Amino acid sequence: MPFDNLAETLLRGGIAPRHVRRYLAELREHLEDLTAQQCEAGHDPEDAAVRARARLGSDHELAAAMLEQRQFRSWAARAPWAVFMVFPPLAAIAIGMVFVGSLVLTGKYYDFLEKNAPPPPQWFQILATDVVAAANLVIMPLAATLFVAIAARQRLKLIWPLVATIMLLALFIHSDVNFLPRNKVSLVMGFAPIFQASAQKTMLENWPLIAAQYLLTLIPLFWLAYRRRAQA
Repeated sequence: MPFDNLAETLLRGGIAPRHVRRYLAELREHLEDLTAQQCEAGHDPEDAAVRARARLGSDHELAAAMLEQRQFRSWAARAPWAVFMVFPPLAAIAIGMVFVGSLVLTGKYYDFLEKNAPPPPQWFQILATDVVAAANLVIMPLAATLFVAIAARQRLKLIWPLVATIMLLALFIHSDVNFLPRNKVSLVMGFAPIFQASAQKTMLENWPLIAAQYLLTLIPLFWLAYRRRAQA
C-alpha cells in the first residue's frame, strides 16, 4: 500500500496516530491530483503514477516535514514516564468504578442502599457478588491491555508497557461487597501496595482469583513481546 513505510516511520518517530492518518489522507489526495495532471499531460497511467510520486517527494522528505513539527507528537512519545507510570493506576480505578458504580446505581434505583431499607433481595446479592468478583478478575488486565495497545499503536519501546504492567501489579486493587446485619450493604473498592499487610492478607485469602488476575494482566505484555519478536 502507498505510504505504508512512511506511516511506520512517523509512528516510530512519535507522531500521534490521528495526525499520521490525517497526513496520509492529505498525501493520497495530493498524489491523486498529481497523477491526474500527469495523465492530462499525455502520460500513460502507470508512468503518470510514477512521475506523480516522484514529484510528491521521497518518504524521507515527507517524514522529515512532519517530524520537525513537535506539536504533532503524542503525549505517550513526549512524556512516556507520565503516561505509563501515572495513568495505569488511574485507569484501573476508573475501570473499577464502572463495575462498582453500576451496582451503586442499581442499589439506589431500587432503594437497597438507603438507610433502614429492607434486606436486599437474593438476586441483588448474587448480582453484587458476581460483579465484584468479575471486577477483581478483569480490572488490572483491562488496564494493562489499554497501555499495551497504546504502546503497540504508537510503536513505543517495550519497556513502557512493561512499566505500566509492573505499576498495576504492584498496586493491588480489590473490591468487596458484604451484606451486614441491620440490612446494611457494604460496597467498597480500595487499592494498596502489595507489600502492605492488608493487601497481602487479602491476596492470601483470595489467592486463586489473584493468581488468575495476575496471569491475565501479564498476557497483553507477552503478546506484544511475541509480536515484536516475530516482526524483527
